[in-house]
Amino acid sequence: MRALLLAVLIVITCTPFAHAEEGALVTVFWDRNTNGVRDEGEPGYRNAEVALRDESGQESVVRTAADGTYRLPRAGRWTVSHEETKFVTTTPTTVESDGGAVEFGVRGAEVCGTVWLDSDFDLQISEREIRIAGHRISVVDDPDHSTTSAADGTYCLHDLPAGPNRLQSEDRARVDGTAWIFTKLTDESFESGSKFDVMTGQTRIFDIKVPGSVITGYDSGFQEPRGMGANAGVITIDKIDYDGVRVGDLLIVRCDYAVGGNVPDIRAATLTFPDGLKVVRAFGDHDLDKEAQEVVVDGQKVTVRTKGRVHADEQSEMSAHVEVQHAFAAQNITCEVLPSLYVPTVGHMATTTFEIGAADSGPAPSGTAPAWRMAVAVALVGVAVLVVVVWRRRRRA
Repeated sequence: MRALLLAVLIVITCTPFAHAEEGALVTVFWDRNTNGVRDEGEPGYRNAEVALRDESGQESVVRTAADGTYRLPRAGRWTVSHEETKFVTTTPTTVESDGGAVEFGVRGAEVCGTVWLDSDFDLQISEREIRIAGHRISVVDDPDHSTTSAADGTYCLHDLPAGPNRLQSEDRARVDGTAWIFTKLTDESFESGSKFDVMTGQTRIFDIKVPGSVITGYDSGFQEPRGMGANAGVITIDKIDYDGVRVGDLLIVRCDYAVGGNVPDIRAATLTFPDGLKVVRAFGDHDLDKEAQEVVVDGQKVTVRTKGRVHADEQSEMSAHVEVQHAFAAQNITCEVLPSLYVPTVGHMATTTFEIGAADSGPAPSGTAPAWRMAVAVALVGVAVLVVVVWRRRRRA
């Protein structure tokens, strides 16, 4: 009996009539030539919202898959809609389907430009200058919108929504060693052929006011770094007494350093202390926000590194508060500038030293007091003698 029931169950579950008939396919695609038909090379619109209403009047909103498609949950009559005001819809926005496929064409805005090497350093693109191929341009914080420049350096970002946008030009420091050219985004009257910032490679936020419009002239210029180099300044120490450094002293050690040249660069330097000096606190450049630099203490080393580029004409300072823990013979405190984006190796000018030693916390080893202490002692003795003389005279009187 059980075998018979099992056989009946298998027949019922396997019969085609036990499954709901598959629904129609809905597709939303980027109609880049605005002809209302999906042509080769026109991708699907991922995560697009589609409104549905079935025969019973039940409504829902769904989203398309990565390829821009959505399969209706079952066969039957459906009302399917798609419309977004930040794009142009090139097909009817509402379609009645009784099993047939549904397609919605959408056109976004385009932003186009050229990537080039500014070989004459005039901040302007000219016919004789090299165009850069394979360079990535993208929308900030939007991985769905990115492209690479063609052989002639041109690019177009497609399918952009109306409203605020910001573009990112790839950092080529570790690609071919070039840098973004100077662009003063805070001054609209400043004339530069590039719309990408020299420090970040980003444009200012710009507004696409007309859905589906084409915007040109978003060129990105690069230049060869020149005169790049690094140097470390003199190490200075606060709170050194006349008789030298002793156990228990607290010292403030400072070092200036810089990376120079014609393009902004990151900066990094290390202070290294001899055994006997304990790093209590460490600081980066006080002229930079704490968020803009990283300060790391690793045993006897303090390393400061900017998280982004800084201008070449700015000098940085690092400092550390150290405590003398035990006596030690004369050794060097070292300040060393580290390699950067455009200075892969550093020369002898990038390191400075300061010789220091520490004695025990007792009296000075020579046993002799300094001149000012002797003078004070003599003065105190003289005052004491004068007080005694006056006191005796008063008693005699």
